[in-house]
Amino acid sequence: MTLAEHASMRRGRPRDLAKDEAILLAAGDLFMEHGYEAVSMDAVAQKAAVSKATIYARYADKEALFRAVLTHECERAVMPSSFMPDPDQSVRDVLIMLAERFLGLVTGEKAMGMHRVLVAESVRAPRASELFYETAVETLKCRFASWLRTETARGRLDVRDPDGAAWRYLGGVKGEAHMRASLGLSPIDPERLRTHIENGADEFMRAHAPR
Repeated sequence: MTLAEHASMRRGRPRDLAKDEAILLAAGDLFMEHGYEAVSMDAVAQKAAVSKATIYARYADKEALFRAVLTHECERAVMPSSFMPDPDQSVRDVLIMLAERFLGLVTGEKAMGMHRVLVAESVRAPRASELFYETAVETLKCRFASWLRTETARGRLDVRDPDGAAWRYLGGVKGEAHMRASLGLSPIDPERLRTHIENGADEFMRAHAPR
């Protein structure tokens, strides 16, 4: 066996990205429709039109698959690149951009469907809620806090408690929009929502203006 052939065998077959996407979308739909506990790997395989072996080749168990679904949805709405913006972009513009993308994440149809499932299953399947918090919520907060530290080091902000400030800003952004989405009410008028986001960014900047 040649060295090239041996290396090829070690690498194995290339991942089928279409199957990756099909598995994540199928699992996400099933988790939202039936809840975490009721979904089996067999059901995901059937809906995604793949074998169960194909799923297990990618995810060790249902918990790993659920975590991947959460990560997938989070990255689709708030890309990691959002937290590495152009260094010449104004702090205000970045805050507004992050707020808009964050709201898109937490008030979107899929997000609200997952939210309802997690609340309904919080007693029966607490691990699902823990995974959501660790994968989506905590990751997002940490990225934002890291950006705040960077901007403080650059002298464009003065944030003494980046983690706390990140929670307060993101919580303020959610505000009425998330409450209305949670209750199934009509969304806020886009112009009023834009004003809310811009005012939130301005208030944050005043509170953390460089000394």
